[in-house]
Amino acid sequence: MEEIVKNSIGPIGILIPMEEEIELLLGFVENKSETKIASRTFFIGDFHGRQVVLVKSGIGKVASSFTASLLIHKFNVKSILVTGIAGGIADHIKVGDIAIAVDAVQHDMDCRPLFPQFEIPLSNISFYKSDPVLTSKLETAAKKFVNTEFDNKVSLETMQQLGIELPQIHLGRLASGDQFIGTFNQWEKIRAEVMDTLFVEMEGAAVAQVCYDCGIPWCSIRTISDKADAMAHVDFNLFLNKAAKIYTAGIVKKFIELL
Repeated sequence: MEEIVKNSIGPIGILIPMEEEIELLLGFVENKSETKIASRTFFIGDFHGRQVVLVKSGIGKVASSFTASLLIHKFNVKSILVTGIAGGIADHIKVGDIAIAVDAVQHDMDCRPLFPQFEIPLSNISFYKSDPVLTSKLETAAKKFVNTEFDNKVSLETMQQLGIELPQIHLGRLASGDQFIGTFNQWEKIRAEVMDTLFVEMEGAAVAQVCYDCGIPWCSIRTISDKADAMAHVDFNLFLNKAAKIYTAGIVKKFIELL
């Protein structure tokens, strides 16, 4: 896979579910142009010497898989990064931490008894592995951001308001589904059924399936905005605007510099 990444000719696709999360990233893009397809606006340009296509996908598996397909077939991207915010599932991950996917599963895929739970019908696949080279670079980028920029980008006042600490970086399993996981029962069900899940959101595993079918490497990094169990309450808008989108912009910038 390393050879595929190094020798790829074409832009990098950056897929982000929400408007607020794309705002700061667009400031890094030079020679920018816009193309609208269906209801999506794609921003094409140069990002620290690499050609990128940024797009707000919208929320959910259908929205994100449709957007990933457009990135691949209309813009010829050779890899896709999914980023944004997510809910923490594992005990050791906290609000304000950073989660990087090593694989992804659709926790709401269940076609039993025709197919095993979580298996994508007719594929024999339940868990889609992220690209190891891209994932390693994401981890390096996240560490650089936390160690060199976090203190200057996120104020102590904001950290105190949100009750967050210096972010810890975790690698593990991503579970995606068309559900907002915000109750203890939902959180407990995922922990029991999808073993070793680190974090949960609504897009990544669907993008991973599209990338697998198209032979495109993918990776995912998310900021943990909540514990997905209704036990931890954070001012979502404050977290998104004063912390999460700053994480995203800083980490993605350093990730692109490593490619």
